[in-house]
Amino acid sequence: MKSVVFCSSQRFAGELLDFMNKLHDLAQKRGVRITVLHPQFERTDEKYRKLHEKERLESPSYKAEVAGWVYDHLFRKVKVADVCFVFNKNGYVGANVVGELFAAAVLGKMVYALDQKTLMGHYPHDLYHEPCVEKLIHEIVQTPEELLDRLS
Repeated sequence: MKSVVFCSSQRFAGELLDFMNKLHDLAQKRGVRITVLHPQFERTDEKYRKLHEKERLESPSYKAEVAGWVYDHLFRKVKVADVCFVFNKNGYVGANVVGELFAAAVLGKMVYALDQKTLMGHYPHDLYHEPCVEKLIHEIVQTPEELLDRLS
């Protein structure tokens, strides 16, 4: 059995959930056992998900909890997973995902990503290419079917 940790910006929580559900359903249909480790986006109020991290941090309650969530994801999930999948829709990776990618690299994890581009900045209109992050991605995998093939 393989485990995969998903890393993504909160703004893509709904689409990430759809991707993970399709992966889970496919695995069941094929009789493949996988463990899916996902970010705890359900803890964040929906209104904060579409904001840039800088804007989210203006909320005292979000600011008080976010470091614990990131730490939990890095050290409880990225550390134990067999592989890392970056759900970087339209190439976007936020600061927390960059941290997760570097942790995965240091731990020697295989890293798959949805998009070859690695764009940082203020989503969606003020983005720049981040080549250092791009070097941490081993392979582009665009569908749950392709990911399950890699995990099988």
